[in-house]
Amino acid sequence: MREFDPQLWKDRVWARYCRAHNSGSSSKKIELEWALDVLAISDLITIVEWCKEKKLKVLFAKKSNGTYHSQSKEIIISSRLAPRNQVIVLLHECGHHLIGVNDDHDRFGMGYPQSDPEITKTFHHRVSCLEEEMEAWHRGWKLAGRLSLTIDRDYFDALRLKCLRSYIKWTIKPSTFKMEGEE
Repeated sequence: MREFDPQLWKDRVWARYCRAHNSGSSSKKIELEWALDVLAISDLITIVEWCKEKKLKVLFAKKSNGTYHSQSKEIIISSRLAPRNQVIVLLHECGHHLIGVNDDHDRFGMGYPQSDPEITKTFHHRVSCLEEEMEAWHRGWKLAGRLSLTIDRDYFDALRLKCLRSYIKWTIKPSTFKMEGEE
């Protein structure tokens, strides 16, 4: 895992631009992608600074999407994502931080984190997790506004919906939970 290094991110974006340019891709398209990635790196700098102020550590690793660990105050983001997507996933994970500690939360107390398998097998738990995911996306978008980031709302929503779709499928998959009162 590595910490955010703006110069490394810029070097990677430039290397991707050069590869696309040499492959004969449309110049206008690859120039637009490069410009959007450069703007996203600027947004990443802003968000990582915000995280430092909140005593959150942001790390990047070869994994999927992102995770927030409330105990260690760490956010881990996929280094495989394009910078635009890293910004959005990082905002979402910051949204989890803004929600707070779940054990004491009156709204999300049945969601993350739970270690009791009798609770984690319930539909109630899954719905609470889904509700928290939705709230984290909402708070991440609000944070983007407070930080004056350059994110396109349609692009943000497309990634948000893609991620939420997987949580919705997990929530309603009947073979993996039990309803209250069932044995």
